[in-house]
Amino acid sequence: MGDCAEVAGHVLVYVAPLMAAARALAATLAGEATAVSYPAMPVAIKTPACPVVVSPPARDAEGDWHFEGEAPDIKALFRSGGGDLLGFALTGQAVKERMALAKELPAILG
Repeated sequence: MGDCAEVAGHVLVYVAPLMAAARALAATLAGEATAVSYPAMPVAIKTPACPVVVSPPARDAEGDWHFEGEAPDIKALFRSGGGDLLGFALTGQAVKERMALAKELPAILG
């Protein structure tokens, strides 16, 4: 395990995927076979001048980006043709919407 891995074609960076894998491994080693599942895991870049949160759509996702706001407070949403949220990018004050938007995203691997 490390701080970056590719799983089923998804590049998973930072701590959240590591923690999910470690929990599943620990349970499996303790005798309870546990599959790893990865919910949507937005990445936060905590720069004081302009915070950024990104949850990119899957590589093969079909849809369009829609942008709202003005710099530095931008909300970019990637939605399927049916309106499902598949990814987002937030800057400035828009990062406050991270949790609500993450709940709308499909799991990465589940």
